[in-house]
Amino acid sequence: MIRDIDPIEEIRKHPGITAGSLAAVVLGAVAVVYLTQRSGPTRYQRIKTRIDPRGWVDTSELRDRFHDAVDAFRHRAEDAGERASELSRDARHRAADVAYDARDRADEWFRSARKGSKKVLKKQGKTARRYADDAGAYARDHAREGGAILAVATIAAAIGAAVLESRRPDSRVRRIVRF
Repeated sequence: MIRDIDPIEEIRKHPGITAGSLAAVVLGAVAVVYLTQRSGPTRYQRIKTRIDPRGWVDTSELRDRFHDAVDAFRHRAEDAGERASELSRDARHRAADVAYDARDRADEWFRSARKGSKKVLKKQGKTARRYADDAGAYARDHAREGGAILAVATIAAAIGAAVLESRRPDSRVRRIVRF
């Protein structure tokens, strides 16, 4: 039983199989063309990275800028601390100078008052001592205030540096405190 097979007639009998095989051949041809292009199989990866919004912003550059800003803040805080220290030292020296000058003037007033009567001497002596004590108290108060301002500025700079350090993901402060 030998039959003559007519291929066109067979295609007409099974149109779905023919269309599927034709689609497979076309898909294979497209895959060959796609994979033989210069970028090859990485084309999909390139398209994927272009679409990914995480690649649109350079986070390492932003991180470097943030570290630069933190360093600048630290340097400014150190400079402010040094300036506060210098101002405190100057205030203490000026207050001490004022106290010494006031005591010298009081001593001069006291000496000049000795030449007069006892009543004038008593009055001028009390006034001179009071002025000297007031000047000494003034100098001590200002020296304390300068020291307090320096301490507050130093503490604020340390707290600010610790807060900025704790915000970093690899912070030693965060590991110590375990926020």
